[in-house]
Amino acid sequence: MRWVPINPKPKKAKGAVTQLRWSCRAPAAGFFSGADFGCGHQVLFMIHKASRLEIKIRNRSNCTSIVAAAAYCAGERYRCDRTGRLKNYQCRRDVVSVESIKMPHDPERIWNAADAVEKHPGARLAREFVISLPVDLPLDVQRKLVRGYCLWMHETHGVSSFASIHHPLSDGADKEILSDLRPQTEGRKKPIKVRKDERGNPLNQHVHILCPTRHWCDETGQFTKKLRDLDHIVKGPKFVQSVRDEWERRVNRLLIKHGINEKVDLRSYKKMAAAGDAPEGLMAQKKMGPKNAARGRQRELEVGEDSTYLGVDRAETQKHNANCWDSWLTLRALEREKGRLERAREHANQTEAARRMEASEAEAKIAATKTETARVAAIEAAPHLDALDPYAAAMAWAKGGRDETIDPASDRRMNPETETAATSGSGIPPNVEINKNAASRFARQRQRQRTRGA
Repeated sequence: MRWVPINPKPKKAKGAVTQLRWSCRAPAAGFFSGADFGCGHQVLFMIHKASRLEIKIRNRSNCTSIVAAAAYCAGERYRCDRTGRLKNYQCRRDVVSVESIKMPHDPERIWNAADAVEKHPGARLAREFVISLPVDLPLDVQRKLVRGYCLWMHETHGVSSFASIHHPLSDGADKEILSDLRPQTEGRKKPIKVRKDERGNPLNQHVHILCPTRHWCDETGQFTKKLRDLDHIVKGPKFVQSVRDEWERRVNRLLIKHGINEKVDLRSYKKMAAAGDAPEGLMAQKKMGPKNAARGRQRELEVGEDSTYLGVDRAETQKHNANCWDSWLTLRALEREKGRLERAREHANQTEAARRMEASEAEAKIAATKTETARVAAIEAAPHLDALDPYAAAMAWAKGGRDETIDPASDRRMNPETETAATSGSGIPPNVEINKNAASRFARQRQRQRTRGA
């Protein structure tokens, strides 16, 4: 078996923005939904799996024919006038929507014209946006999302678009499933070979947006001036960042509208960690490509897991990222709890200081009263219980600082055997509990026994 480099570094021309492959793929891109990795902490999934946006430059050095690329995206049969070859992709079953925005919907003629207008042997023919679509959104919503995004690019940067949405298992799925259920030797002498899994992952819903590098003029019906700002060394990266931010804003707004808590985040791990939205030390997954992905799915069907080299490497990367997320979330939870306790302590100190100040003011008002009526009113207006200090009131009464009279009805001697302070004058014996030692001291005396013969 010979291993080929998966994603070789493209050659970059001096002073130009070449192929840009910025992507953020889940599940390594975010939290893991309901997963427990033995740390006693369950990680919540927040970043959507559709966090992927790639921008590729299609030129004559890395693309044999831009007409063939358009035929692949549309799943149609187009002929390239420059090479004279016919490209037929009508067997594709995953194309569900094809649309041209701000240019006529005649892809074969349009892209042949875009190829013919460029004279340089290494000219740039188009830019291709490969964007993952959330499977939670229905097809109609996805179409409106892509159409609005393409219209925004035309209004902002003057770029026309050719968009096609791909949904795996969208056509021919029932036929393939039925063919898998039939016996492999029906009507044959030998069993047929195991069919390659070309259906892909049903969650891999994405859109291909081909944008020509020239401005389309509706009056003349042909391509005119070149869009040089997008290739500028300073304005080019700003264009890329603006289209990424706009897509993220639009798709997250739709996810919130449909009640989905996950969000699309297209930032790199480094930027997310610098902003405090992700832990440090996250590792990016290696791009597997269609052949390696199909090989991994086939191995998973045979042995139950992807035991290929890239599959094992991806599993280790996912486990490492999961541990990083778990530790980071645990530390953030502890920091939030610590902050909550500090804020509660500060609030309690402020409340206690305010209460003591009010208590001191109320005590001062009570001490400044001269009559009993004013004192009672000041006590009732006091917002705390510390103002009712019985010791201070007793000391003031003993020193004679207050003009108080004693009620003669209550100034009498009580009988401790028949009444208490709670039942004075009622004549009801008090219900007082006494211990055994006290009861033995007040026990009735035994009568003296009579003697015999008395």
